[in-house]
Amino acid sequence: MSTHSLLSEPDRIEEPQKAQEYWEMLSRVASTHQPVIVRRGGTDFAAVISVEHLGLLRDLLAQQEAERLAAQVDWVRVVQVSPPPQQWFEGEEPKPF
Repeated sequence: MSTHSLLSEPDRIEEPQKAQEYWEMLSRVASTHQPVIVRRGGTDFAAVISVEHLGLLRDLLAQQEAERLAAQVDWVRVVQVSPPPQQWFEGEEPKPF
């Protein structure tokens, strides 16, 4: 999956009316990883995306939720009430903080 496929404007198609048209649309999305906007009566109705894009979307939403929750934490108080163990600061290995 390329970044280009994530950033390019999706194609728009009128809602398929036959089962074969649905299969063709799904096969196209699965093989090209290019999302498709389905239109009904000229209005955008739904998006069909690859499973890989769904995974990326879910990861992004989970990250945003984690950041939202982290912003609500009083980190100064957390460190005062429950300081990190001293062994985190010992040793020569690189520290993540």
